Amino acid sequence: MKIIIADSSTLITLLDTKNFDLLFKLFHEIIITDEVYAEITHKFYHKEEIDSHLIQNNLKLQSVEHKEMYEMLTKRLDRGEAESITLAKKLELPLIIDERKGRNIANSLGIPIIGLIGILLKLLEKEILSKEEAIEVIEQVEANDFRLSDGLKDLIYKYKSQTLISKAKP
Repeated sequence: MKIIIADSSTLITLLDTKNFDLLFKLFHEIIITDEVYAEITHKFYHKEEIDSHLIQNNLKLQSVEHKEMYEMLTKRLDRGEAESITLAKKLELPLIIDERKGRNIANSLGIPIIGLIGILLKLLEKEILSKEEAIEVIEQVEANDFRLSDGLKDLIYKYKSQTLISKAKP
């Protein structure tokens, strides 16, 4: 995945825990909507970092027309999620989203999704993060009140890289 759309919750959590740059180890470009930008930069200390990435051009801001799909989605989701899903569908790009209801709707619309744990797993697979580093990120985001299910955390805790398995074989 080189280009991806992102909803706000994962981005805010990664900003709060000083792990935001991990995203750019996987994605060449992240596109956010106007509403997601507003949600992220609501905390003034995030605005400087977000604006810096906008200037670097690895984060892009794109407006979404508030038409039928958006209007339908805002009946069930917040505006940032509705804009993100609408844009992902329009551009036929995957979406970073962690909220269950939004993930279910995006799935039902055929939008490929990834959440925080999926991002950490990809970083592990590519050997960008060690298992210990991934667990440290999980501990940081949980300390920041980002809830993760035990089943999702177990994907990281029980992760074994293919290289370690293949090296262990005679």
